[in-house]
Amino acid sequence: MIGRVLTVVAVLSVLTAGGSVWLLVRDGQGRRRASSARVLRRLAGTSVLVVLATLVGLRPWYWDVAVAAVAAAGFLAIVRLLTALRRRPLRGWGPISLALAAVLLGSGLVTMGGTAAVLDAAALSGGDAVPVDHGGPVLADAVVYQLFWGPSWATTPRPPTLGRAVSFEEHVSPSPWERALVASGFGVRSLVPGGCWIDSTPTVERGRVSSMVAGALPQELRRVFQRSPQGPGRPLADCPGAAPASVPAALPRDALVVVWLDSSITYALDGVSIHGAVPWPGRAHGLAVSALTDGYATWRLPGCGAHPACRALSDRVSPTYALSHEIVETIANPYGSGWYADTPLRWSARYVLDHGPPSLLRSAPMFPGEVADLCEPGQPASHGGRSMLSTGPGGSTVAAFFRPARGCVA
Repeated sequence: MIGRVLTVVAVLSVLTAGGSVWLLVRDGQGRRRASSARVLRRLAGTSVLVVLATLVGLRPWYWDVAVAAVAAAGFLAIVRLLTALRRRPLRGWGPISLALAAVLLGSGLVTMGGTAAVLDAAALSGGDAVPVDHGGPVLADAVVYQLFWGPSWATTPRPPTLGRAVSFEEHVSPSPWERALVASGFGVRSLVPGGCWIDSTPTVERGRVSSMVAGALPQELRRVFQRSPQGPGRPLADCPGAAPASVPAALPRDALVVVWLDSSITYALDGVSIHGAVPWPGRAHGLAVSALTDGYATWRLPGCGAHPACRALSDRVSPTYALSHEIVETIANPYGSGWYADTPLRWSARYVLDHGPPSLLRSAPMFPGEVADLCEPGQPASHGGRSMLSTGPGGSTVAAFFRPARGCVA
């Protein structure tokens, strides 16, 4: 949206430049020439004022200095060029060159001012980020399976993350949190646990998970959940404290698999948790999967400091906070065409103001428009940047998510 508006601003500036040159040199009447010069000077001055006002919200600071210097130098140059033009007789190419230089500088300032005005108006107004149904499927009858992958999960004592995730699963249905998800209007009818297992098979040396489409993660899921004539491909153990369950011969239509990585596997996906779809036979959209960082394998353990992924986790991003966050988003938008918010103009404008003029020339990062991302601190719907937490299944900490007609509710 901002790109289209800026294109219009640029076109208008070019047209203004051509018209101004013609007005400045088309005849020898000094009064008309002085009037045209005065209009151009006022346009440039107004644009400079708009640009300087915008610098109040522009970050980082060095762009404030650079933009202010360019705007001030451009305006002073225009004033001097117009003064020289007014004093010279209109003969030869000299006056035309002076007029053209003045108008080009003026057009540049008008473009800067127009751009600044667009960003200011968009940053102060524009619609809120509200998730809407994009027509794709949701996991209406979600069945959640948890897989703890790697030998660290089978150590004694057990990692705290394992117990917290099992408690969340065992108490999720029925629970007020599940009822809130069902009542939110996403089209969800139920959420039930399907089973929890540990695959303690040693991973390949320096294992790395960097994609949900190919590589180690899809291979592990196929070994666990796809039966072969030779039987199950992995020796699995039930999660301690979880109700014993067998791996289903065929995953149900609305299956959601949560994969917890251990510290022997490098998490090279996005952030500390992510969801997506893994290609799967018989499923046009793939298998809905959430993956959580290897840092949780050593979360709250003495060895956390030895693992960068664990050190990077804040107290706010507890295991069940991340788990509830990804479950909600995967259910509401499992395949990229469900419930999420389109990028609001206000968010785009603020991104440009926060990152400086070069951000106009490159694509902004993907807008975190999913139902739980919208309620993260610092996002447009997060009510002043507060981290909204509440108590969920089994006394766990859960993340807020955006509920239609109610906003972010923890």
